[in-house]
Amino acid sequence: MRRFLGILLIVLGLPVLIAGGAAAVYVGPDDTIDVLDEQVSADSAVVATDTSAITLTGPTLYVSADTGTGETFVGAAHPVHVDSYLDGVALTEITDATWRGDFSTTTAGGDLDAPETAPAQLDWWRASSAGAGEQQLGVELTDEPFRLVIAGADLEPLTGVDVRVGAEIDGLFIVTVVAAALGILLVVGGILLLRRRKPASAPRDDHHDTEPGDVDEETDITEPTPLRPSSTRRPGTVQRTAVIVGIGAFALAGCAELPGEADHEAHTTVAAVTPEAAAAFFEHYTEVNNEANAEQDAELIASVETGPLLTSSQMGYEVQQAQDGDPIEPFTVEPSLIAAPEFDSYPMWFFAASEPEGDAGGSYHLVTREDAASPWKAALSTYPPAEADVPLPETDDGVATIADDSTAEQGMEVLDALVTYAEDGEEPDGIDLADAGGVNGLPDHGLEIVEGPEDPVTVEQNCSLRNDDVRWLATDGGALALATIACTQDVSLEDDFSLTLESDGYGTLPGDTPLTAMTLTHGVTFLVAVNDDGSAAVYGESMLPYEMDHTEE
Repeated sequence: MRRFLGILLIVLGLPVLIAGGAAAVYVGPDDTIDVLDEQVSADSAVVATDTSAITLTGPTLYVSADTGTGETFVGAAHPVHVDSYLDGVALTEITDATWRGDFSTTTAGGDLDAPETAPAQLDWWRASSAGAGEQQLGVELTDEPFRLVIAGADLEPLTGVDVRVGAEIDGLFIVTVVAAALGILLVVGGILLLRRRKPASAPRDDHHDTEPGDVDEETDITEPTPLRPSSTRRPGTVQRTAVIVGIGAFALAGCAELPGEADHEAHTTVAAVTPEAAAAFFEHYTEVNNEANAEQDAELIASVETGPLLTSSQMGYEVQQAQDGDPIEPFTVEPSLIAAPEFDSYPMWFFAASEPEGDAGGSYHLVTREDAASPWKAALSTYPPAEADVPLPETDDGVATIADDSTAEQGMEVLDALVTYAEDGEEPDGIDLADAGGVNGLPDHGLEIVEGPEDPVTVEQNCSLRNDDVRWLATDGGALALATIACTQDVSLEDDFSLTLESDGYGTLPGDTPLTAMTLTHGVTFLVAVNDDGSAAVYGESMLPYEMDHTEE
């Protein structure tokens, strides 16, 4: 039985020793195994993985790529971003990738040769690398899905891409070393069992020939040396060996983080922006905004603003030029709060707030992005008085919650009441306008012209929301949104009549010039907070000019 057990241990140990040793040499101390080293043929500007190509969790994937000419870009991002970025773009798609290095490719996409924006200019990559020669990135495989994108930095068509993929599995090298050690122990144990011999019996004494009962007086009588009992096999040896081997196997399994199946369905949405990307945007916005303000450059400011905010900025430049006014002094926008909802598609947006400092009130911005290839742009902003106690959205690590439909509907009713107030001047019930700023001036905006039954002048005024798609965020006990109300005053005179403004004029309207028609639009951007009990409060800035036009006699 001892011989059988020794042979069994050697037979079991040798494969474990050889496999463990070879695996340890192959894996190395970095716990990384090579998965793929191939050239991917491509006749498009972009190579990308399909969403379902990578479905495991646990390891960290290292991807190296080289397009062979010029600079190479490789990036990984959530499918929501990549799907939008590559929408309508012809691409080579990698599908059915396996750990054995097998994969297949197909041509997908649309009629566009390349995306509108170079990938390195975008901020939503989970990991990315760009530069000359081979580029590498590492991305941990989690339940959050991602797609890999490989392209030339200049988005020129590719002919082929050298791709290498490795997977780092924590503790894998230790497992291989322990496996080799376990194999050694089994082999050594088997050899020791084979070399162990059974003890010999004590030799007989043939030199004495005495009769029973006789005693040789000349012979010393000594106690016989006790014989060591022969070795006997304890019961259960084979069973104990099996238990030890089983425990070793479980120990080995626990040393490495084994890959699992990813639950992508639980992560179909992604936050609009990370706090780091939001901070980078506002740093860029501050730089461009100050430069555009100093130069009164309407085209430059359009690169970082859109919507009502862009309208008011560009109109402000026109008024400054018409009135020979000084440019706006430089200032910094540095939010202390980022509130970004999660989305499953574009467009996306987020809210940013900075705290009041001294006599200066806080600033509040709504930033939007139409698609993944577009830049972020500030669409709305307001600067309420410093004493205004503005509620803020609830956030969790920068992620905010969009208000439910019933609360948003309640908020829209408040906005409708404010539009009516801007037109007729009758203050609505249940809405606190103490810190509303220019909202209170909308009923009297524009030129003060008194109409009479005999006057040859007609004045009409209408007001409306400038941002129809109001974005509501949940707060503690209600919801909050940024909105803009703009009012337009149309002035027209009958034939043979005109109106002349004073020499300074009004905004871009000239003075000392007979005018027969004028159109003036002013707007106010403000925060509106609605509460569950139906009450609301408004926090706004000064009224600003949006549009001005005139007809001379």
